[in-house]
Amino acid sequence: MFPELQEKRISCGVLNGSGLVEGRATSWTSPPVFRLQPGVSRYTIAQELTHLIQGNGSGIPHGEVACDIWTMHRLPAELLDQRPYYLMKNSRCDWERNRDAIKELCRQTIQLRKTRRTYIVWLRGQIKKLN
Repeated sequence: MFPELQEKRISCGVLNGSGLVEGRATSWTSPPVFRLQPGVSRYTIAQELTHLIQGNGSGIPHGEVACDIWTMHRLPAELLDQRPYYLMKNSRCDWERNRDAIKELCRQTIQLRKTRRTYIVWLRGQIKKLN
């Protein structure tokens, strides 16, 4: 799922405190730093790993929504154990019922981004239609 990280050394640790942040990734340090709250979802782990490869020629643009889109695309459907928070913020779409459809829409969105800069607006519109 993350071949870009295969040969990289990454510092891992636990986030202190009980805030709302479940994970934090810092890619500009050497080595990159990856911290998680205990017991987080597989989705959160994958989302933080995606942050480590954003930009720097990866083809994944910076930003939380873009990170959610690429995480949804890369993570196998059986590991999608949490609703993508930033992508679906303020969405009433039934995540459990539409998880596979949203994953497919994320795949389509990545292709659409090559020719359409409003790809996130398009994706959110498609998700809204799933209700």
